[in-house]
Amino acid sequence: MDSRHLLGDDPVDAAGDELDRKRFSEHMIRVINRVRVQSESSVIALIGPWGSGKSSILGMVKDSIDELSVADDEKSPEWRVADFNPWIHSDSLSMYVGFYSELRACLPGGERWSEARESIGSWIQNAAPLGKLGGVVRVDASSAFEKLAEKVSGDTSSAAKKEKVEEALKECSVSILVVMDDLDRLTPEELLEVFKMIRLVGRLPNVYYLLSYDEKTLMDVLCRTDLAFADQGRARSYLEKMVQVRLDMPALGDAQRAHLVNSSLSAVLENNAISLPEASLTAIASLWREAFSARLTTPRAIRRFFAQVDSSYVTVADEVNFVDFLALTFLRTHEPRLYYGLQEHREELTMTAGIRTIGLQNESPKDRLNRWNVYVQSWDVAQENADGVLAILAKLFLPLRSALEGMEYGRDWLVDVAKGKGVGHTDYFSRYFFFGVPSDDIPDSVVDAALDSISQGEDSDRIPWLLEVLEKDPERIVRKVHNYGDLGVKGNRRILLLMAEKYFAIPNDIGFLSSFSRTSIEGFAADLFVEGKPEPLRESLDVIVQSDGGYCMAVRGLRRATSRANRSGREEVSQRLTEDAKRIISERFENSKNRDIASIDQGVFSSVHTWAEIDSAAVIEFLRGQAESATWPLVDIVDRLVTRGTTSARPGMVLMGLEDHTVESALGLGYVFEHLSTEIDNASTDVLMEGLPDTPENRRSVALAALSFSRHRRQEAENEPGEGEAEGQGSVD
Repeated sequence: MDSRHLLGDDPVDAAGDELDRKRFSEHMIRVINRVRVQSESSVIALIGPWGSGKSSILGMVKDSIDELSVADDEKSPEWRVADFNPWIHSDSLSMYVGFYSELRACLPGGERWSEARESIGSWIQNAAPLGKLGGVVRVDASSAFEKLAEKVSGDTSSAAKKEKVEEALKECSVSILVVMDDLDRLTPEELLEVFKMIRLVGRLPNVYYLLSYDEKTLMDVLCRTDLAFADQGRARSYLEKMVQVRLDMPALGDAQRAHLVNSSLSAVLENNAISLPEASLTAIASLWREAFSARLTTPRAIRRFFAQVDSSYVTVADEVNFVDFLALTFLRTHEPRLYYGLQEHREELTMTAGIRTIGLQNESPKDRLNRWNVYVQSWDVAQENADGVLAILAKLFLPLRSALEGMEYGRDWLVDVAKGKGVGHTDYFSRYFFFGVPSDDIPDSVVDAALDSISQGEDSDRIPWLLEVLEKDPERIVRKVHNYGDLGVKGNRRILLLMAEKYFAIPNDIGFLSSFSRTSIEGFAADLFVEGKPEPLRESLDVIVQSDGGYCMAVRGLRRATSRANRSGREEVSQRLTEDAKRIISERFENSKNRDIASIDQGVFSSVHTWAEIDSAAVIEFLRGQAESATWPLVDIVDRLVTRGTTSARPGMVLMGLEDHTVESALGLGYVFEHLSTEIDNASTDVLMEGLPDTPENRRSVALAALSFSRHRRQEAENEPGEGEAEGQGSVD
């Protein structure tokens, strides 16, 4: 099967018959021939649901009806087929003209049958015994109608009696099979008109009818007529009077359905050059068992579904997970309201923190399942399909898998979802609803091309693009680098160097609805450092820390890596990382000791906090030495120790105060109080300690005010009465 079979809805002929329907069409022909033997006119119905292949069967019957005759009797009259589609006619008048035109066209040619053709054509003008057709079509047979009849009959001679038509047809050496497909498309009024035409004026000798319809739909149409008055019993009784022989379309067997599904899926995979691993095929089989099979029961339903997949996958090829795309396409095709409703719950489904998910954090799996059952009902999913729909959603989204299975799938599972480009991850969700990669997204194919070049040590025009995007959306890029896998020894070092190049260009603040931050890069570096990558780590660090950005990234990455190693009980790794951090920090400050302190980037100087946590004594010795040698004024050292951070109240980096323990571990509070007593005495304490912009003047004001408060607290503590002494009383010798 190829894409033409998927995207088209034309009836299938015997040459394209994949479901062995030719055998059923031969059975139908035998039945039709048997009916002809037993009756001079009859109505046969081919009944089956929409999309079950009725039109294909009718086509096979029409193509080969003469191939099989009753008992191979060579004297059996010839079959002629009249294709008549009442639903293409605009009114009853044109329908009658069309019917008799088709009937007349089926008569043999030649002089012998001219009288029969003349009789049928003339009868249109009278349609005996109904006069001017008022009894059936409820219109006046005016001169306009006579002109229409003239076009069919070829003359304007007086109308023949119906008996003359019947006699002419009895003498014919042909049997006429009038095929009417898709009767269920008609309106209630049109359907009754067709049945009246067949029953009252169309039951002619050697004229047989083969009707085709979906019985449920046709019954619904009949129930809307004045004949049935919404009474199913009356409608069925009427239909049984009309149809003498019913032939029901055979349901697809399991083997036939499996063949059609497999061939359709193979066509999609071939058309899109997709190769699926065994795990994906297993996942598709699971979707089929739990949801698809109950809805894909007819050839049309199967082809229509895979046609949807085939026609739209090209827009996101290689940028999404094919199995997830298959599942979402199923929901889009069969449950469009649910498909659109899912987009309103993106934050919850992708486990992304947001306003809508705040109240759901303590929800139990059972409560979550109940809530989603309500959602599914509100999206008009039929009750009998609800379990299948929830089964699909559970395969796509971790929160719903947790709800259905009664257990929690934590955020760690999102790593695998992202690696598989699943719809349940925030980086990929929009692609499944956008039919492509949105403008604010980053195509995996371009990222992978850049990373291929990096891992192979090659230059590529994709690398500058990657750096530009890294600056705008570091968290997303870092996740994609993670998902790519190990870049190798040189590749890991190179990607860290590239990240270091952009480190200071990344805004290190929190904006409204944004997540621009350097922490994602620091976390990526920490992952590599914990595992000792790039190897050898010491030599790689020496290269990375040459730039200020690389140095800051490395220090903070090592600090994060040490914390992770401690939490996982990896003491040897923690010790190694601590020594590496101490080495590169001490070397950087040693190399900077003769520089003006104002020329040292604040981000670089802030690493003194990490150094103080690792080796407080070494930091105190170094900084006091710098102060006492007058290389770095002590007040300048102190104000550089003021902590910086971010706040939602102000954009950019702001000052967050000076902590006592920071001064104690870096210089010693007593030492600072002694050597900066004059500056502290003169400092203003009317200073906003948190939220001021990061400027040298503000740092100096915040630092001295903080020291003033700290010294005052110490003095109060020293002047408090000792234990057991009453306040205001002195000691007695």
